[in-house]
Amino acid sequence: MGVEPEGLSIPTIFGSMAVSAAVVVILVLIGMVYAGHKFQVAKVESTQTTGYPTMHETAIMGAAKLTRYGKADAGRYTIPIERAMELEALDASK
Repeated sequence: MGVEPEGLSIPTIFGSMAVSAAVVVILVLIGMVYAGHKFQVAKVESTQTTGYPTMHETAIMGAAKLTRYGKADAGRYTIPIERAMELEALDASK
């Protein structure tokens, strides 16, 4: 007399839930990476096709400012960002 057990254990149920949640998270991450890649490809294609010169020129000028030595206004000079970080790290370690 009484209720017959179903044969399912709590660890099995929670394990199945954990695996399902992990699969969902992985699928969402894959979807986000894929969408980001597609967006980047579309951005590059539209920039090249329509010729957004300002966007392209701004990116090139920004990269140049970060990677080259140069003279700025009022007797100031610019150095590449990598070199500036090295100098800051040396200064901080003193």
